[in-house]
Amino acid sequence: MSKLDGAIIYVELERAGTGRVEIYSREATKEEALQMFESARNDRRAIEDDLASRVAAEVKGDLLCAGYFFVEGGKDAHEDVAFPIVHAVAAISEHFGVDAATLDRALEPANVAALSSARDAELASFLKDHPEMQVGAEAFRQKHGNVQAALAAELALELEGEVKH
Repeated sequence: MSKLDGAIIYVELERAGTGRVEIYSREATKEEALQMFESARNDRRAIEDDLASRVAAEVKGDLLCAGYFFVEGGKDAHEDVAFPIVHAVAAISEHFGVDAATLDRALEPANVAALSSARDAELASFLKDHPEMQVGAEAFRQKHGNVQAALAAELALELEGEVKH
Protein backbone atom coordinates (compact mmCIF):
# COMPACT_ATOMS: atom_id res chain seq x y z
CA MET A 1 0.00 0.00 0.00
CA SER A 2 1.48 3.37 -0.92
CA LYS A 3 1.13 6.26 1.49
CA LEU A 4 -1.14 7.97 -1.03
CA ASP A 5 -3.55 5.02 -1.08
CA GLY A 6 -3.70 4.35 2.64
CA ALA A 7 -3.86 6.04 5.97
CA ILE A 8 -1.68 6.41 9.01
CA ILE A 9 -3.17 5.68 12.40
CA TYR A 10 -1.32 7.25 15.29
CA VAL A 11 -1.26 7.56 19.06
CA GLU A 12 0.03 10.69 20.77
CA LEU A 13 0.65 11.36 24.43
CA GLU A 14 -0.58 14.77 25.51
CA ARG A 15 0.91 16.26 28.64
CA ALA A 16 -0.03 19.61 30.12
CA GLY A 17 2.66 22.15 29.39
CA THR A 18 4.65 19.99 26.98
CA GLY A 19 2.17 19.38 24.19
CA ARG A 20 1.86 16.17 22.23
CA VAL A 21 4.41 13.57 21.26
CA GLU A 22 3.73 10.67 18.92
CA ILE A 23 4.33 7.32 20.60
CA TYR A 24 2.99 4.97 17.93
CA SER A 25 1.95 4.94 14.28
CA ARG A 26 1.30 2.42 11.54
CA GLU A 27 -0.26 2.18 8.10
CA ALA A 28 -3.84 1.06 7.53
CA THR A 29 -6.36 1.34 4.75
CA LYS A 30 -8.56 4.43 4.75
CA GLU A 31 -11.58 2.23 5.42
CA GLU A 32 -9.91 0.55 8.41
CA ALA A 33 -8.82 3.90 9.82
CA LEU A 34 -12.31 5.38 9.52
CA GLN A 35 -13.91 2.29 11.12
CA MET A 36 -11.43 2.34 14.01
CA PHE A 37 -11.98 6.03 14.59
CA GLU A 38 -15.77 5.75 14.49
CA SER A 39 -15.68 2.91 17.01
CA ALA A 40 -13.36 4.88 19.32
CA ARG A 41 -15.36 8.10 19.02
CA ASN A 42 -18.47 6.28 20.24
CA ASP A 43 -16.68 4.83 23.27
CA ARG A 44 -18.08 6.23 26.53
CA ARG A 45 -14.51 6.66 27.85
CA ALA A 46 -13.63 9.10 25.05
CA ILE A 47 -13.73 12.83 25.63
CA GLU A 48 -13.97 15.71 23.21
CA ASP A 49 -10.63 17.36 22.62
CA ASP A 50 -11.55 20.83 23.87
CA LEU A 51 -11.16 22.64 27.17
CA ALA A 52 -14.87 22.76 28.05
CA SER A 53 -15.24 18.98 27.63
CA ARG A 54 -12.12 18.35 29.69
CA VAL A 55 -13.42 20.52 32.51
CA ALA A 56 -16.85 18.88 32.34
CA ALA A 57 -15.27 15.41 32.42
CA GLU A 58 -12.98 16.51 35.26
CA VAL A 59 -9.95 15.33 33.32
CA LYS A 60 -6.81 15.54 35.37
CA GLY A 61 -3.47 14.51 33.97
CA ASP A 62 -2.31 13.08 30.71
CA LEU A 63 -4.34 12.02 27.70
CA LEU A 64 -3.69 9.61 24.88
CA CYS A 65 -5.05 10.82 21.56
CA ALA A 66 -5.52 8.31 18.75
CA GLY A 67 -6.57 9.06 15.23
CA TYR A 68 -5.90 8.85 11.54
CA PHE A 69 -4.38 10.87 8.73
CA PHE A 70 -4.68 10.47 4.98
CA VAL A 71 -4.79 12.55 1.82
CA GLU A 72 -8.12 12.70 0.00
CA GLY A 73 -8.57 14.73 -3.16
CA GLY A 74 -5.35 16.64 -2.54
CA LYS A 75 -6.42 17.65 0.98
CA ASP A 76 -5.43 16.33 4.39
CA ALA A 77 -8.08 14.35 6.24
CA HIS A 78 -7.48 13.72 9.94
CA GLU A 79 -9.31 13.39 13.21
CA ASP A 80 -8.43 12.08 16.62
CA VAL A 81 -10.13 11.10 19.83
CA ALA A 82 -8.81 11.60 23.35
CA PHE A 83 -8.90 9.24 26.31
CA PRO A 84 -7.85 10.03 29.89
CA ILE A 85 -4.69 8.05 30.59
CA VAL A 86 -6.44 5.78 33.09
CA HIS A 87 -8.62 4.32 30.29
CA ALA A 88 -6.46 5.08 27.27
CA VAL A 89 -4.36 1.96 26.80
CA ALA A 90 -7.34 -0.39 27.02
CA ALA A 91 -9.54 1.78 24.78
CA ILE A 92 -6.91 2.34 22.10
CA SER A 93 -5.95 -1.32 22.14
CA GLU A 94 -9.61 -2.26 21.72
CA HIS A 95 -10.49 0.19 18.93
CA PHE A 96 -7.23 0.64 17.03
CA GLY A 97 -5.79 -2.85 17.45
CA VAL A 98 -2.59 -1.65 19.08
CA ASP A 99 -1.08 -4.18 21.46
CA ALA A 100 -1.47 -2.89 25.04
CA ALA A 101 2.08 -4.00 25.93
CA THR A 102 3.42 -1.93 23.02
CA LEU A 103 1.62 1.16 24.34
CA ASP A 104 2.79 0.47 27.89
CA ARG A 105 6.42 0.26 26.69
CA ALA A 106 6.03 3.47 24.67
CA LEU A 107 4.73 5.23 27.78
CA GLU A 108 7.75 4.34 29.91
CA PRO A 109 9.36 7.61 31.07
CA ALA A 110 12.68 6.99 29.28
CA ASN A 111 10.89 6.31 25.98
CA VAL A 112 8.66 9.39 26.33
CA ALA A 113 11.74 11.50 27.11
CA ALA A 114 13.57 10.18 24.03
CA LEU A 115 10.55 10.78 21.77
CA SER A 116 10.06 14.29 23.19
CA SER A 117 13.73 15.11 22.60
CA ALA A 118 13.51 13.88 19.01
CA ARG A 119 10.36 15.99 18.47
CA ASP A 120 12.05 19.06 19.93
CA ALA A 121 15.15 18.53 17.78
CA GLU A 122 13.01 18.23 14.63
CA LEU A 123 11.20 21.45 15.52
CA ALA A 124 14.47 23.27 16.21
CA SER A 125 15.85 22.09 12.87
CA PHE A 126 12.70 23.23 11.08
CA LEU A 127 12.85 26.67 12.71
CA LYS A 128 16.53 26.97 11.82
CA ASP A 129 15.70 26.22 8.18
CA HIS A 130 12.68 28.58 8.24
CA PRO A 131 13.55 31.63 10.37
CA GLU A 132 10.46 33.47 9.13
CA MET A 133 8.39 31.07 11.24
CA GLN A 134 10.24 32.17 14.37
CA VAL A 135 9.50 35.84 13.60
CA GLY A 136 5.79 35.04 13.28
CA ALA A 137 5.83 33.03 16.49
CA GLU A 138 7.55 35.85 18.36
CA ALA A 139 4.95 38.36 17.12
CA PHE A 140 2.18 36.01 18.22
CA ARG A 141 3.83 35.51 21.63
CA GLN A 142 4.10 39.27 22.13
CA LYS A 143 0.48 39.88 21.12
CA HIS A 144 -0.65 37.04 23.40
CA GLY A 145 1.29 38.62 26.28
CA ASN A 146 -0.40 41.97 25.65
CA VAL A 147 -3.84 40.34 25.62
CA GLN A 148 -3.07 38.44 28.83
CA ALA A 149 -1.93 41.65 30.53
CA ALA A 150 -5.08 43.50 29.42
CA LEU A 151 -7.29 40.67 30.69
CA ALA A 152 -5.45 40.60 34.03
CA ALA A 153 -5.88 44.37 34.41
CA GLU A 154 -9.58 44.14 33.56
CA LEU A 155 -10.08 41.31 36.05
CA ALA A 156 -8.22 43.27 38.74
CA LEU A 157 -10.55 46.24 38.20
CA GLU A 158 -13.63 44.02 38.42
CA LEU A 159 -12.38 42.35 41.57
CA GLU A 160 -11.46 45.70 43.12
CA GLY A 161 -15.08 46.78 42.80
CA GLU A 162 -16.36 43.54 44.35
CA VAL A 163 -13.91 43.17 47.22
CA LYS A 164 -14.37 45.56 50.12
CA HIS A 165 -11.34 45.97 52.36
